[in-house]
Amino acid sequence: MKHIVSLSGGTASAVAADRVLERYGHEATTLWFADTAWEDEDLYRFLADLEAYWDVEILRHRDGRTPLEVAEGASIIPNQRRAPCSLQLKIAPFRQFLAAHDRPVTVHLGFDWSEEHRMARPKAEYEAMGVGVDFPLTWKPITHRRYYDIVAYWGIKPPRLYDLGFPHNNCGGRCVKQGLKEWMRLRATMPERFAEVRDWEQAQRAKGGARAGYAIARDQSGGKVTPLPLADLERREKTGQVEMFTYKSDEFGCFCEL
Repeated sequence: MKHIVSLSGGTASAVAADRVLERYGHEATTLWFADTAWEDEDLYRFLADLEAYWDVEILRHRDGRTPLEVAEGASIIPNQRRAPCSLQLKIAPFRQFLAAHDRPVTVHLGFDWSEEHRMARPKAEYEAMGVGVDFPLTWKPITHRRYYDIVAYWGIKPPRLYDLGFPHNNCGGRCVKQGLKEWMRLRATMPERFAEVRDWEQAQRAKGGARAGYAIARDQSGGKVTPLPLADLERREKTGQVEMFTYKSDEFGCFCEL
C-alpha cells in the first residue's frame, strides 16, 4: 500500500503528513505539493524545514502560471464560486500524479473533525478513481492543540502569514476564494500584493462582456450577495464606511483537494 499526502503548505497538512509518516513509515509515504507560482516566499522556507525535520523529500509540481494568469486565460474573474486555478494548478496535476501509481494507494487529506461536512465529496471523487481516502487529523488521539503550536513544538517556525493574522498559507495571502476580512488584512499587511490583484481585476472588468459584472470578492451584508470589486472595498475602508472587525474571518482559505 502506498500512502500519498497532499500538502497545502499550511500547518494542518503538515501535522497530517507527520501522522502518516509516523504510522506508515517513510518508504510507504509520498509527500506532494502543488506550487501556484504565487506563494509567499516563507512557504518555501517552511517546506524546506519540514524536509529537514522528517528527512524526506517533498515532491513539488509547478505549472508556471499564477492563478490570475489561469483566470485571464479562461476569460473570467475568479471568485469563491469559480476558481479555475484550483483545477488547473492543483487538482488536475494531482490526479495525473495518482494515475501513474499502481493500486492500492491511499490519499491523505488535512481535514479535521471540524470539517466532517467537507469530507464526503473528495472521498467519493477519489474512490471513483480506485483510490482510498483517509483523514489523519481525525485519527485518535484527536489533538485539541493548535496545529501552529504543534509545528512550533517541533522546532519549526510556522509560516509567517499566520503571524500576520491569516487563517491560511495559500497564494501569499491573496487566495481568490478568501473573504473580505482577509482582503482587508492583505491590504493592511502587504499593500503591494493587494494593489496587484485590485489593478488586475479592474483591467479585466474594463474589458467588458461577462467579466464586467463580476468581482473576486463579494458583499453578503443585508442577506444579499453582490459582487464587490477590491477597488470598491478599498474605497469603503478609506472613507470609514467599513472596518475589518465588521466582517467575519475566514475559517479556511482555498482547499484544492477536490
